Amino acid sequence: MSNDFDYITVNKVLIQGGGIICLQSYENDDMHIMPPAAIKKVTLYSEYSHKTTLLTTNVTLADITVSSLGTIWAVDMMGHLYSSQSKLSGSDLYEKLETQAYALKWSYQRITEQTPVCIIGEDSDLWIATFEGTLIHYDGRDFTSYTGVKRPIRFKKVNGDYFLMGYGCQLMKYENKQWHAMTFDPSIPSDIPINDITYANGRLLAVSNLGLILRQQSNNTFAIAMNMPHIPWFGCDTLKDEVYLAGGSKGAYVLPEPESDDVSKVTLIKQGHFVAVKVLDRKVVFLQANTASANFVCHLPSEQREWFLVST
Repeated sequence: MSNDFDYITVNKVLIQGGGIICLQSYENDDMHIMPPAAIKKVTLYSEYSHKTTLLTTNVTLADITVSSLGTIWAVDMMGHLYSSQSKLSGSDLYEKLETQAYALKWSYQRITEQTPVCIIGEDSDLWIATFEGTLIHYDGRDFTSYTGVKRPIRFKKVNGDYFLMGYGCQLMKYENKQWHAMTFDPSIPSDIPINDITYANGRLLAVSNLGLILRQQSNNTFAIAMNMPHIPWFGCDTLKDEVYLAGGSKGAYVLPEPESDDVSKVTLIKQGHFVAVKVLDRKVVFLQANTASANFVCHLPSEQREWFLVST
């Protein structure tokens, strides 16, 4: 793909085999069309990384996921579902859709007139959430629609369970083959977004970019554990009982072994503008806001080379 872009941003990272799958978008300040996107695979070595482009498209890819069998699934903003295997029918495609497939047997088809936001699941148990509030399930053959949350933000698998987060203090858990809304203490503003969730010290921890860190109580209700309105908490993930936090323009933070409801030990560990964090194979990956060249920041807490930049 051409380098004539003002911003090339890594929007998501996932593990596949021995490599990292990256979702990237390409934007210009004066762009009047949807930003094109690419899926790449990055293999890290001790002193360098190897990059392979797997797919490019002229339609913005909203999200990707990788199944336990290694299949890459993606959704774009025009309602298409993509698979890195030849599973999909190629039907009802947007007439201006242009893709370039590399290495894998990519297939795709249009599945909805709504706008997909995020995706998670397995090859025969896939979930897609749309902006309009629909949950679409794919069982490997058929698509079925359910009621979800309007304006979802992301899916995440935590401690073996699927969660769906959204604006307006919305959080759902997939349990017993059904999606259930989780509850919040009345003291929590009902208009906050739930941006990310993780599991630490036996309890779920959720964050909001309006500065709130929430902890699930023994009655399963989330309550405020910390209110820091000057730090927009965009992401959280856990490695060896330590919670790593993406604090937007305020940098990267760590919460060492949170106990009970005490999260007062949050510590700045890196200056920068970080909008997501993901633990991948003992590495803590921090994703940055719009960057001039595609890269992400990798943190290895126990290594001598503790921080390094990975170019994609």
